[in-house]
Amino acid sequence: TFLDHTLIWTKGEDFEMALLVGAGLIVLIVAVLFWRLAATPISQSLPIPLVIVALLGLAVGIGGLLGSPAKIAEYTAAFEQDPEGFVHAEKDRVEGFRVLYIYTIIGAAIAFAISVLIFAFTLHPLARAIAVTMAFLGLAGLVFDMFSKERAMTYADAIDAELNRLGR
Repeated sequence: TFLDHTLIWTKGEDFEMALLVGAGLIVLIVAVLFWRLAATPISQSLPIPLVIVALLGLAVGIGGLLGSPAKIAEYTAAFEQDPEGFVHAEKDRVEGFRVLYIYTIIGAAIAFAISVLIFAFTLHPLARAIAVTMAFLGLAGLVFDMFSKERAMTYADAIDAELNRLGR
């Protein structure tokens, strides 16, 4: 049924959230290593920005994973109540967030540009540590955006196929 496509979508989101949790844990470990072992001013400035990035990844990832069962239950109930209405609602929802992918690219470009400007115009260790983490966040955003956009396109194709099947 069409609900199977929706559940595949949510499993993909769960995988991305699990990756965020894993990345957050790795970045947190790296931050602790810098805190304990750093010998240079820039490396001594990295722990706090890295902890912030780690906590951001952990919060988003854990929040997404904890919210997933409720979303699955909501999708299942909505589909069982009105399958055709559910498909139309999903089309609207997907079209609503697909336009947001351009903002990830813009945000990453801004993060990279600010990082380069910081590196070009300051030698302050904390500023450079923040620049490194901004570049890291920009790259991470592009990676997750790439996978999310791919899944969104696949799901949108399944929605269109279902609407065609329904004659809408």
